[in-house]
Amino acid sequence: MSEGEILSIRNDLTGLVLSVVSVSFGMISAYIVGLWLFLRKAPFGLRALSFLLLSCGLAFMGVLTGGLNALLIGTERAWSKLGATSVGIASFGGERPDILHGLSLYEASAALGCAAFAAIYLALFFFTFFYRWPDDEDRA
Repeated sequence: MSEGEILSIRNDLTGLVLSVVSVSFGMISAYIVGLWLFLRKAPFGLRALSFLLLSCGLAFMGVLTGGLNALLIGTERAWSKLGATSVGIASFGGERPDILHGLSLYEASAALGCAAFAAIYLALFFFTFFYRWPDDEDRA
């Protein structure tokens, strides 16, 4: 592969990753709105079904992200085989700054994304099944 082909593929994959993150946050935002407007007063079965659908959607996005990750790593390997490049980029986030305690920029961003989505998922689980929403009279 040439340098231009690798950069083109890398740009396309980066756009796909941003789209997956955007759709995931859109799904989460829509679920939060639905939780506040409808699901907080819904019976358990409806809340469970809604949370299952959210879980399936986020799982699909996670699997898709895993596939994109494999492709991104492939472009990193192809790039490292080129040797000297005209753009002077050594790698696409393979640097390991001391502040990240041995993780590369790429690994640290993936870990941060996983931690953020896990925290959001657990919070939505809590608000869906355990949080007791105030009655409309209590908020007035």
